[in-house]
Amino acid sequence: MQQNTHRSELSRRHFFGLMPVGVGLALLPELARAIAVDPVQSLVDDFVKSGKSAAVSVAVIRGGWTTFHSAGVANRATNKPASEHVVYEIGSISKTFTGLILARAIIEGHAKLDDDVRKYLPTGYDNLVRNDRPVRLIDLVTTTSGLPDNIPDWMERFGKLSPAEAPFAITKMLAGQGPQQFLADLKGARLVDTPGHLPRHSNVASQLQGVIVERIYRASYDALLARFIEKPFGMRAGGGAVPSTLLAIGYGDDGAEKPPLDIPVIRAAGGLRYSAADMARYISEQVVASNPVIAFTHQPLFGSPETNQVGFHWVIGKTAESEPYLRHSGGSFGCSSYCAFYPERRCGLVVLANRGGAESRTQGLGDAIHAALFGQPKGLMALEAALESSGYADVAGTIAEVKTRFPELHLNEDFMNAWGYRLLRNSRERAALGVFTWNAAMYSESWNTHDSLAEALAGVGDKAGAIVEYRRSLELNPGNDSARAALAELQKQP
Repeated sequence: MQQNTHRSELSRRHFFGLMPVGVGLALLPELARAIAVDPVQSLVDDFVKSGKSAAVSVAVIRGGWTTFHSAGVANRATNKPASEHVVYEIGSISKTFTGLILARAIIEGHAKLDDDVRKYLPTGYDNLVRNDRPVRLIDLVTTTSGLPDNIPDWMERFGKLSPAEAPFAITKMLAGQGPQQFLADLKGARLVDTPGHLPRHSNVASQLQGVIVERIYRASYDALLARFIEKPFGMRAGGGAVPSTLLAIGYGDDGAEKPPLDIPVIRAAGGLRYSAADMARYISEQVVASNPVIAFTHQPLFGSPETNQVGFHWVIGKTAESEPYLRHSGGSFGCSSYCAFYPERRCGLVVLANRGGAESRTQGLGDAIHAALFGQPKGLMALEAALESSGYADVAGTIAEVKTRFPELHLNEDFMNAWGYRLLRNSRERAALGVFTWNAAMYSESWNTHDSLAEALAGVGDKAGAIVEYRRSLELNPGNDSARAALAELQKQP
């Protein structure tokens, strides 16, 4: 789809040249101030000034128009400034591209969502079954496959290395792998859960999707990307070479340069690289969703409307005003990314940063941009004011009271979890405990709410309560290794 684009830096001369002749000179100072204040650019500038990333590039799509906002340097050695043309690693957002190709195969009748994945593999994969339930295509796209995150297990192999050394060891290992090695390793993979049970991050699941679409279409993954997505949308090759003058160098929390993730074997799961201009075209297509294949990927396939649902990798949720939206985030060793779109508003946004481990920060910037454009929900503002006034003494009662005045107020699990952690980061442990307690009661079948509540309880010295909550989290998700480790540490204490 051809899109209209313009930069946020509209010149004052151009702006005033468009003014009606009858506008009085007395209004000029007010108009000048209106031009000078760009809330999105201010948020982007603050993101870099506060040290969240060396560079960030943002695209905002509204009503068929795209504005770009950038700040910082994409390469500290050369002082290359960030722009909409700088190419970043998009991490797990790559999974939505792979899901879109698989969706096309299903729409075209080459596959069915309920197909056992072994239909598309050679013999010898009896390990892809647990409790008599095989891994199906639908499990791959809803992140409920039960497949491990990575094969070989990166943590098991490189867990003793320092955080500075591990990324280089992992990329060196992956660079030596190809499709045949992946398929050989897949034969030894052990499902960590029954397929279709719980969403969990798995690079292996998307790598397997990449193998399957290659086998269905008898073409390489890069060729399928170009054929079905990049050329129709007007995007560069996400797996192709990037000129050094356009490539964002990735950095870690320690400020050190991280290795690039330009490795074919991981491409379908997290190895694509695009600019904000490229991603704006991709998200513009998602916003409009005029293509039936794209619309198909937006349909919920797992989960409940009251919590987050999952389509073809897209997390489908509701804002605090009960407005539907779809999102995905991504991260590599040196980059973090976030994208979201709001179908009812015909709006979308992309945030790309060259800082590893900053997924929550890029999502936070995305949320702040949405609020700057459309305003904070009145119900949410009323709730925050009421909780602050009461010191979070009765979170459940306060939420119930505010909802009588603002019935559209929607508080999903992830949103409240993030609220709790924001309070923790500001050393407000008791307030955070109130939020986590409400969240665990409201979403009692979520292993993550109990895990977060356990962490908060441990933080205020309630060892017994923390043990109970960690055990509950493990009952719901036996694969929650962090809870198992935290529980073991608590049980060692006198």
